[in-house]
Amino acid sequence: MPNQQTEPVAIFFVFMATIALSFKGVFAKFAYMAGISVDSLLLLRFAIATPLFWLGVYMLARRSAPLSWAQWKACSFAGLMFFFATYCDFTAIEKIGVSVSRLILFTFPMLVMLINAFLNKKAPSPHQWFVFATTYSGIALVMAPNGLAGFDNFDWVGAGWAMGSAFTYALYLIASQQIMKTLGSVRFTAASGTITLGIMLVVIPLSTDLDNLTFPLEGVLWGSVIATLCTVLPFFMLFEGIKRCGATQASLITLTGPILTVIAAWLILGETLNGVQIIGAAITIAGVASLKGSWAIEYVRKLFIRPKAVL
Repeated sequence: MPNQQTEPVAIFFVFMATIALSFKGVFAKFAYMAGISVDSLLLLRFAIATPLFWLGVYMLARRSAPLSWAQWKACSFAGLMFFFATYCDFTAIEKIGVSVSRLILFTFPMLVMLINAFLNKKAPSPHQWFVFATTYSGIALVMAPNGLAGFDNFDWVGAGWAMGSAFTYALYLIASQQIMKTLGSVRFTAASGTITLGIMLVVIPLSTDLDNLTFPLEGVLWGSVIATLCTVLPFFMLFEGIKRCGATQASLITLTGPILTVIAAWLILGETLNGVQIIGAAITIAGVASLKGSWAIEYVRKLFIRPKAVL
């Protein structure tokens, strides 16, 4: 049971981690405005973050045994899924903005629910179907606040990138569930992040014009902020917070993330949601929050609230 004397500090750590993650999209927008491409930003982010995670391994888990070949293989699939999730996420931010992309990504627990039901050959419960329908109804309001006609003007490509991020992030979480039990969250994140960086170093130069891989100074500065303040630092703050106050309480605090992102995008970038979209956002958040009931007690402890790589 968490120590009551340390709980306020733990809540502070988790909330500060949530704030840091909420600003990732905002800082990415600033980086794009500075002229850096999605590919360049992702390479820069992981090139900075991965060594810092290994520094964390040295500081926190250096006495652990080296990873076995089987463990590296397990981390490889997770790293591949995280590559797709991150690439889709940053592309969606560029195309449809911070607020909408974050709300779509926030539906990943629904996808985990369905994927787990498929893998276990067990149909979701009526409550889970209700949550699924409610959550995506909220997303529909965010995407088309003016009714069906609004879908004609919506950027479906950008929404597709966001849904791709949610789906591959769900696969990443499922894949990481077992391997994280043996490696621990710090070593797993460092290993899977190394795989992700390796994939980027191979795939991005082959799939894009090398002339587009430019690193303007201001873009590099924003990329460095994303790598340190919105990737590495929140991971370790979340890790420490969960140790002090427990996983369930930490997971509830992180539910404020999409709200903070929408507020930050409004105050800093001028992105706005109209009344219908705000209602849709509230429905989406409430739907995900309802999973903290019967379904989340089982899966949150096993999966979501373990410190994990952050998108």
